Amino acid sequence: MKPKRALHSALRLAALLAAILAVGLVVNIGLFSYAVVTLSDKGSEPRVSPYAEALGHTNGGYMLPEEIMDALAANDYWAMLISDETGKVVWAYEKPVEVAEQYTLSDVAVFSRWYLNDYPVKVWGVEDGLFVLGAPKDSAWKYPLEMPVAQLYFWPVWFGVALVCNFLVILTVSVRMTGRWHKNRDAARAEWISGVSHDIRTPLSVVLGYAASLENGGALPDKQRQQAGIIRRKGEEMRLLIADLNLVSRLEYAMEPLQTERLSMAALVREAAADFLNADLDEKYPVEVEIDPAAVALQLRGDRALLVRLLNNLIGNSVHHNPQGCSIRIELCAERKLLRLTVQDDGTGFSDEQLALLNRNTLPEASLGHGLGLRIVKRIVAVHGGRVRFRNDPSGGCSCTVWLKADSKKRKFHIDSLVL
Repeated sequence: MKPKRALHSALRLAALLAAILAVGLVVNIGLFSYAVVTLSDKGSEPRVSPYAEALGHTNGGYMLPEEIMDALAANDYWAMLISDETGKVVWAYEKPVEVAEQYTLSDVAVFSRWYLNDYPVKVWGVEDGLFVLGAPKDSAWKYPLEMPVAQLYFWPVWFGVALVCNFLVILTVSVRMTGRWHKNRDAARAEWISGVSHDIRTPLSVVLGYAASLENGGALPDKQRQQAGIIRRKGEEMRLLIADLNLVSRLEYAMEPLQTERLSMAALVREAAADFLNADLDEKYPVEVEIDPAAVALQLRGDRALLVRLLNNLIGNSVHHNPQGCSIRIELCAERKLLRLTVQDDGTGFSDEQLALLNRNTLPEASLGHGLGLRIVKRIVAVHGGRVRFRNDPSGGCSCTVWLKADSKKRKFHIDSLVL
């Protein structure tokens, strides 16, 4: 997988983890809030107001209904009434001994919010004074949480910043882990392809050697010699396919160093066309070459072997996929600071599916029909910083157009800049 695709995978993973983190934070905050509200409500039951309002007068004194007293006893609560006028306790129920009998306003102000002699208490104003309801020691936490309003407004901002920071941390870890995983996977895949190719070469060389010996020897009848020739030719095709597979692997995983030099693309086009014409190419494959004079004056910096391979693959693609024959036209033009190379034929062309696949930014592991050779073309164009486009011609046949940058002395090629 390429660095760009690895980064996209890492981004998707980081986004998923960040979403999970955000959902987890929201759920935890919700559960915490629910727990605080629920527990605080339960801790305050029964509320002080029902007890205070149930306190009634009787024969100059005070009393509570029997059911209210049963509720106090069941919860281990105690109660008292402090007079507004004197500050003295004028009525009490199970009041602890250490609780005082008289209070000042400052005393009331303190215990009404906190504790009275370590007893959690609640107060309620009634007609004759202040009703105090006390709970057992260590039965309630009674320190309210307070903060400035400005600080309260800060918490949503803090939550957003924390979420962004967590996302960045997750993204960094994801990129590193994903990149390392893909790097190890790609290295293992390239090593496996190289190992398999190496293991195939030895038995394939033996097959080719014996097939050539049988084909050229005179001991076999003509039919068997022809069959031996077929074996040899198919073996040669297999050897070329293995070489192509190795080249694709090395280009794809940035293992192929570029031997760059200043080159004349016009000269390479002429040489490639001449090689095909001199290779006993069938007459049903006429080759026409047209080179713009402006393109002759331009040079580019690239790898000669790879560019020759690009030309051979484009011309060979027209030959291999048009057994009925076709005319092949090679055109090289200058477009500002670009060299435009077009290899065109009037054969069967690409299917819609093949054309869509070839013009994608990336090629899958296995292409349809016009696959490995044109895949190599795309890799070679990419490592030279160019671009490529395949199309079907309205009059029939297909064409491949390659744009390559003309030479610039400051230009440097890096195999690790490959992006398809």
